[in-house]
Amino acid sequence: MTAVALTACGSSPDKSAAPDLPGKYTHAYVSTVSVTLLDKNPDNTRVQDKQVFEKRLPGVIQQALKESGLEVLSEQPGQREGVVVVQAKVSYDPGNQALRWVGGIVGAGKATADFSLEAIDARSGQVVATQQESDTKRGGAFGGNFYEDAAEKLGDVTEELAESLALIKR
Repeated sequence: MTAVALTACGSSPDKSAAPDLPGKYTHAYVSTVSVTLLDKNPDNTRVQDKQVFEKRLPGVIQQALKESGLEVLSEQPGQREGVVVVQAKVSYDPGNQALRWVGGIVGAGKATADFSLEAIDARSGQVVATQQESDTKRGGAFGGNFYEDAAEKLGDVTEELAESLALIKR
């Protein structure tokens, strides 16, 4: 058996290339999720739906942050380095599902949702990233399930916020 040795021929690694550092933010805490129903005179069903929706959204945001590689804290972090505090505002009108099913193509019963997220550096208190999006639902099978669709969209918006955070280096 013959041993083979490979050696570099006078080349050295490029010292000017920046090391691939992890993002500055590795942890997140979901602080407040404000939910506003845009219905001037909601019935009991709408009020109950809002309460269920409101309770679900912090978990949606936390899950999206975890899936994006951030460790989610369960307690207020204080002024820790490498932590962002996430705040969210959701304003929505679920529209009318039956009308979307029958006349959704022409906009009858349309549902709308506005999402606004901020990531605040826990140490400095400065906003370091924001993400805002609006969504409208005009149709869908059986008029679509607004609350499922809105929660999924909030998860997508949160992932986009996390992508912005990942670009911020130490």
